[in-house]
Amino acid sequence: MFTLTVSLDSLSIYIVAADVLILLTYVLYLFQKKRSLDNSIKKITEFITEYFMNTGAEVHVTCFKLEGRKHFVTLIESEPLKRFRYSNVLETNLISHIFKITGNVIEKIYWRFPVQIQKDSVVVEGGISQESDDLYFSDVPALAKEQTEYKVSEVSWDEYENSKKKIE
Repeated sequence: MFTLTVSLDSLSIYIVAADVLILLTYVLYLFQKKRSLDNSIKKITEFITEYFMNTGAEVHVTCFKLEGRKHFVTLIESEPLKRFRYSNVLETNLISHIFKITGNVIEKIYWRFPVQIQKDSVVVEGGISQESDDLYFSDVPALAKEQTEYKVSEVSWDEYENSKKKIE
């Protein structure tokens, strides 16, 4: 049989109590840091969603923070609308607004425009019928038709040289 006798004097009790207190403080710090991160992500996501709701666009926003970095990254998923064609201009304004309102720095905004085939629209050989209010895809058939058609005509040698000089 083996017996172990431990005698705790007041100094060792103080040391153990200090260690436990430091450990609990660290655990509370980690919980507070996680809660602060979740609140920041929630604020950014709500702000971006509300920002686009005011303009009439429905978006799905995902925000996250990369490991080892202090800045956030967001992913905005929206319908392919013509007004988002130059999203880089909108992106800089959005980043500055988020910094002013929430105090968080957005490093990058990634955009995703998934194209969904609507059951009401029918693809025909002559073109695409559109029933949408947005004119994003209405330009595409006309541009495709212009690019596939060739115009061949006879021109004089002088006209050819003049057009060649204009290009150079």
